[in-house]
Amino acid sequence: MSTSKSTTLTGLLDPVNGRPVRRHPDTGAYFVKASGGAHFWGRVLDAMVFLVGYVVLAVILAVVRESMMNSGSALGYNDGLWLTLYAVLWFVGLYVYGMIWGSVGSVGDAAAGMRSVRIKNGTTAGAWLGGWRAICWSFFPFFVVMLIASAISGGGDDTWDPKFAAIDRRSGIAQGQAPVPDPKAAAADQAAAAERRDLPNLYGQRPDARP
Repeated sequence: MSTSKSTTLTGLLDPVNGRPVRRHPDTGAYFVKASGGAHFWGRVLDAMVFLVGYVVLAVILAVVRESMMNSGSALGYNDGLWLTLYAVLWFVGLYVYGMIWGSVGSVGDAAAGMRSVRIKNGTTAGAWLGGWRAICWSFFPFFVVMLIASAISGGGDDTWDPKFAAIDRRSGIAQGQAPVPDPKAAAADQAAAAERRDLPNLYGQRPDARP
């Protein structure tokens, strides 16, 4: 079950970037989500890093196959075998990169100054879960659509899993600074309080009177 955004909002702002400050429900610690743009370009960089690595390994595999074909090995001519190897290489590569992402952070995380954590308590996914989460990158067209939607909305949600969010490690909150009140939230609270005071008495009692 995902954590509702309303339960994590605090009515405070980050002193550096002015973004809303949220709270991890289980720990009470403050955090600020990465901007939609930072999250988008960070994940694009991750995709590029993985694709470059995959292409390099695929070229090495192709050279090995060519060598086997030149030596007359029957395995070199087995198209099904090599297609399977390329597919296995894709998913194994994704899983390994995801293990790095879930444990120490990815290249995109470092470049964008963010980190993917659980909303409820601020912990990272860990190597094993990080690997499985990275497998979702295999659904690349859907992933791109979700990333663009996240960037447009300005959020740093980790798109395919609402239990996680990309937090801004360059925010004032992450650097130990205290949050500041959100003027809009304060004005809304004052307006609501004034509206309650202006309500007529009911049966001789104020609306907020206690029995």
